[in-house]
Amino acid sequence: MRLPVRNRLAVSALRALWILTILWFEFGTFYYVVGRCSWPDVDVVAGPKDSAKHVLIVADPQILDHRSYPGRSALLTFLSRLFTDLNLRKSWRAVATKKPDAVVFLGDMMDGGRLEMSDSEYEDYFRRFMHIFGLNADMPAYFIPGNHDTGLGISATFSHDARARYISHFGPLNSQFSIANHTLVLLDAPTLVEEDYRRNGRGQSFDDWKAAPDGPIQFVKSFSAGQHMQPVILFSHIPMSRPDGSNCGPLRERGTIRRGVGLGYQNTLGKQTSTFLMDSFRPTLIFSGDDHDYCDYHHEFRLDGKLRHVKEVTVKSFSMAMGVRRPGFQLLSLVPPNEVSRSSHANKPCLLPDQIGIYLNIYIPLIVLSLLLLLVVNLSRTRRLPPWMTSRPSITTNQNFHVGRASSPFFKTLRSRFDVDKDKDFAYQSDRNNLSLPLPTSSNLGRRRHIKWQYACCSLAAPLRVGASKQRGFISGFLRDIRDVAIFPLSIFMIVAWIFS
Repeated sequence: MRLPVRNRLAVSALRALWILTILWFEFGTFYYVVGRCSWPDVDVVAGPKDSAKHVLIVADPQILDHRSYPGRSALLTFLSRLFTDLNLRKSWRAVATKKPDAVVFLGDMMDGGRLEMSDSEYEDYFRRFMHIFGLNADMPAYFIPGNHDTGLGISATFSHDARARYISHFGPLNSQFSIANHTLVLLDAPTLVEEDYRRNGRGQSFDDWKAAPDGPIQFVKSFSAGQHMQPVILFSHIPMSRPDGSNCGPLRERGTIRRGVGLGYQNTLGKQTSTFLMDSFRPTLIFSGDDHDYCDYHHEFRLDGKLRHVKEVTVKSFSMAMGVRRPGFQLLSLVPPNEVSRSSHANKPCLLPDQIGIYLNIYIPLIVLSLLLLLVVNLSRTRRLPPWMTSRPSITTNQNFHVGRASSPFFKTLRSRFDVDKDKDFAYQSDRNNLSLPLPTSSNLGRRRHIKWQYACCSLAAPLRVGASKQRGFISGFLRDIRDVAIFPLSIFMIVAWIFS
């Protein structure tokens, strides 16, 4: 059935609008916002730009599993995982175009990595993480544990093998590596908090405390005892201590970082612990995660009797499911200190698209607009009836009334339906209650043609069924238009999801 011109125009316009919208908001906008955030080389490089080394910093991707939202139904949990994984893949594919020399993950790679599960389930979980981020040898990746990876404190739901599994899949809990004549220190903050509780419970200072073998305090003391000429950049999953209500800068979405502790988490490191770390590492820059929102804070500490300042950047979560509308990541540019007269490092925050805002503020209003437009178009179509339904003939009793000469559209339609010859004359009789079959006139009594009953039946019944067929035509047309508009953008959405899978 061919659509009216107005319906075809509306369907084609909405289809084109939806295709462009899906392509842009599911594909183009990710590369656009990432492309606009460039490496901060201009702040550190005085010579050729290719002399800088680039480090990409990702915090709290925290990929979900079936335990992540215990209050949700199985279907809603599955959809949350599906759309969050898709968002992470799109974001990472766009961010990977920055081609960093190294990537540092600030912990909480997996939301349920610390929980009790079988080895095979953990393997599948880890493979999901690696599949989303597609890490390879061309892009060295370094990891520090978060409280969701190895746990913090004691809980019946936490696995005793969490740390061992983490080490076998992600690497050592504490480590360091050098790039562009800078030493990047990766600290196991959750274990540090646990050991710090034991130290503080015994009332001992860090100098008097007998550190646990291969623990974070021993790692810090061993580093401090060595000779380090390179600038140190410290990476910790848990932010350093600061006064409650401290300003986090204009990029923060809401609130600030406050002290807090609970089952499996601690918002900040203790004050003594933070001082111990800054005195031992003497960092020129600190990066942290865990909070999910951005925070830019300057710490003060004394070194060799002098008051010093160090900047700490708490990096935004990379995931749309961590309570921030604009996920993000951090870019770090490094140059060897002896090659510049200014700072040898610079960092820059980058924001990702507001995926939840796209769903709520773009797709839902566009769905409502599309339905309203198709509704109006189909209502307008069904209100205009065909002329033969709206034109009514005048009542006549003239037995010699010639149907072939009648000018009314109603009679022309009857004539075509009854297949009446142009040479034959039939009389038309009508009263208020029925429409009778044509009767022969006196001049052609012997030559009356047989009229098929099915045509007469349908013609008589048509006026009684106008309302019902009109309603059926509106509903079927409306649903057909929705199908024709939706099929192409839905197909493109599925293709984009398949590409990023």
